[in-house]
Amino acid sequence: MTTVRPIAFFTWNSQTFIARAARRSLVLLMALLRPFLYAANRVAATRIVHAVLRGITRDRLDLLGEEEFRIQAEAAAQTRGSAAPEGVAGDGADVVLVSQGLEHVMRPLARHLGVRWIIANRLDFRDGVATGRLLSPVIRPRGLFARIREAGPDGQQSPARWVRALGLRGPKALASAIVPAVRVESPRVRPIVYFDEKRYPARFSVRKALGGKRVMLIGVTGFIGKVWLANTLLDLPEIGKLYLLIRRQKSSPAQLRFEKMIEGSPVFDPLFDKYGDRLGALLAEKIEVVEGDVRSRA
Repeated sequence: MTTVRPIAFFTWNSQTFIARAARRSLVLLMALLRPFLYAANRVAATRIVHAVLRGITRDRLDLLGEEEFRIQAEAAAQTRGSAAPEGVAGDGADVVLVSQGLEHVMRPLARHLGVRWIIANRLDFRDGVATGRLLSPVIRPRGLFARIREAGPDGQQSPARWVRALGLRGPKALASAIVPAVRVESPRVRPIVYFDEKRYPARFSVRKALGGKRVMLIGVTGFIGKVWLANTLLDLPEIGKLYLLIRRQKSSPAQLRFEKMIEGSPVFDPLFDKYGDRLGALLAEKIEVVEGDVRSRA
C-alpha cells in the first residue's frame, strides 16, 4: 500500500472541479519533490504529502477509502494477505495491521482480513473537515531494507522493535498509536436545556429572565428581526426596553423606516388586533430607535 496513490485518488474525487485541479497539481508537484523531501526528513515529508487533503470531509474520505480499497487492493489482499493474519490470530494473538497509508484505506483492508487493530496515519478533523495536519505519531516510510532487517519469519515483532521502526518515544506511545479497525463515532454533545423538574430543579422562565431587561436588536428590518420583535411585544410585555439599531437610507432616517415597517408589514397585524389605538403608546414606551451602522469602514 503506497502513500501517494490513495492521496491522488482522494484529490481527484474531491467535491468541486476547481478543488480537483488545484489538489491534482499539488499531488503532481509532491510526486516530483517526494524523493528529495524523504531524503531530507521522512516525517516532515509525510506531513507535507497529506496536507493536500485539507478541506475534504471525513465522510467523503471514508467513502473514497472504501472505493480505493475495493478497486486497487482487494484482489491483492485475497491472494497474498489473508492467510498470514488468520494463522496468527488462530494462535490467540492480537493482530495489528501497520501501514504508512491513511486510516480511511487501512480500515476496510483490516476488516477484509479480519484484523481488529491498525496503526496508520490519521488526519486531524475539525467539525468533520480535514485540516490537512497528521496526528501523532506520523507513520513514515520505513526504508528499503526494513522488512529484511526487522521482520520475523511469522510476522511477529517485539514492541521494542516496533517502537524503533516507527520512531516512537516508548511503549506508551505505541499503545496510543494502536486504534480500532472499526471507526468509533465520538458522541455528539448538544446544548440541551431540560425544563422538567427532575433534571432542572429550578424552573426556567423566559418572562422572568427578560423582565425589566434592556435589549438591543440588530437586523430588525429583516424577516427574522420583524418576527422576533412582533413576538416579543406580543408575548413578553414584561420586557423593559428594546433598542433597535437601524441604518439610514438616503433620505429615509431610521425612525421613518421603523414607522413604515410597523405600518406595512403583516407580521405586526396581531399587535394591531390586540392593542388597537393603544399600540402607539406601547411602542413609544417599549422601543427606542437608534440610527447607526455596524458595518466596518476602511
